[in-house]
Amino acid sequence: MSIHFGIEGGKNRVYTLAMAKRRKKSAKVKVGKKDPLKAAAEFGIDISALRDNLKLSYAERIRRHQIALNTIEKLRKAKQV
Repeated sequence: MSIHFGIEGGKNRVYTLAMAKRRKKSAKVKVGKKDPLKAAAEFGIDISALRDNLKLSYAERIRRHQIALNTIEKLRKAKQV
């Protein structure tokens, strides 16, 4: 099984399972014993907002995103006037 990433610099890049296994062996990542949610909250990420957003359906999340995007576009146009 392989994953094609398209053409970059004239070469067709392919990521195979063998490459993934090799990467896992060579990667040395320090994993702390700290709870990742607690670490994210200490970093300033609003976990409750993420949880509330994930309770919404895909369609509702896309709709809200589109409303925010439209608002930004209106603000950009107002600034240019």
